[in-house]
Amino acid sequence: MNFIKISDLIYILKYFDKDKSIENKELFFQLHNEKIITITDWRKTVDLGLELNILKEKNTIIEITSKGRIVYSMSKDNSELSDEQKLFIFKNCILGNSVFKYLNNFLKLFNRNKENILELYKHNKDYEKLITKHRYILSQLDILIDKPNKRIINEKCTESILNQKLFGNSTLSQSQLDRINEEKKEIGDKGEKLTLEYEKEQFKKMKWGYQEKEVRIIGKENVKAGYDVESFLTKDSKLDDDQRGDKHIEVKSRKYDERSFFISSNELRIGKILSERENNEYLIYFWNNLGKKKKPKRPTMIIPFKKLNISPCDNCTNYFVNLD
Repeated sequence: MNFIKISDLIYILKYFDKDKSIENKELFFQLHNEKIITITDWRKTVDLGLELNILKEKNTIIEITSKGRIVYSMSKDNSELSDEQKLFIFKNCILGNSVFKYLNNFLKLFNRNKENILELYKHNKDYEKLITKHRYILSQLDILIDKPNKRIINEKCTESILNQKLFGNSTLSQSQLDRINEEKKEIGDKGEKLTLEYEKEQFKKMKWGYQEKEVRIIGKENVKAGYDVESFLTKDSKLDDDQRGDKHIEVKSRKYDERSFFISSNELRIGKILSERENNEYLIYFWNNLGKKKKPKRPTMIIPFKKLNISPCDNCTNYFVNLD
């Protein structure tokens, strides 16, 4: 059986570098002149792009979608998909996509083990029915990892799959919702605690006694504060009359190996105000893999607010930040 290579879509997307749409006859003429080693069925490759919502076709016109633009913007090599492209395609073009109904059903067969790894043993009776048709897609995207007696899911995709398993259903019980919220709070609290410990440790190393003593978590005291930890930039920094330091830390925590988070419109507003204030800084401390037993010693990333480069919109309450 000949399977379509997802990476061949990059050859197609480059024709939309300047134009949003192209006549299908012109596109296929150009594609058949592509000098690549393998023989490619360009019609089937375009069809895959349509199924992934990377391309759309109306009458005789083929257009690139916003998702297609994002995929192409991540290109490093026309012949291979980058890790960022693979994860984006899986999370945004396949997961939850009704066109890939059977693939999504296959993913639901995986169960989480004690190490928070999604696994499926090969003797599972439903396994053989689905794996032949969909293994090649998951393997191309490095989502599926072969082991001697089982297959496991790339850890970077665990949280997305678990969320899809929970929220992809038409109903969600109160106990399920409570469990989800409890777990989110637990991971959030862990990130705040780690941030406090990290700041104290840095001050201790520099022998900043006042700052080590006064750095604190404030998010619990004032949920409208717009950040979680009050800290200090210099040895001379002190709490002002409003009990504020000059280093304001918003903590973002993820249980698995995710590299994304949400920031609220209030955090965005406060971040803008404080980052523009003289001798003040608003930072994002991002922690991931907090579901693992080993405690990280420092944040996965420390991001100055100004580097987020988010433009607020009138009716938006939350903004999704993808660090990849």
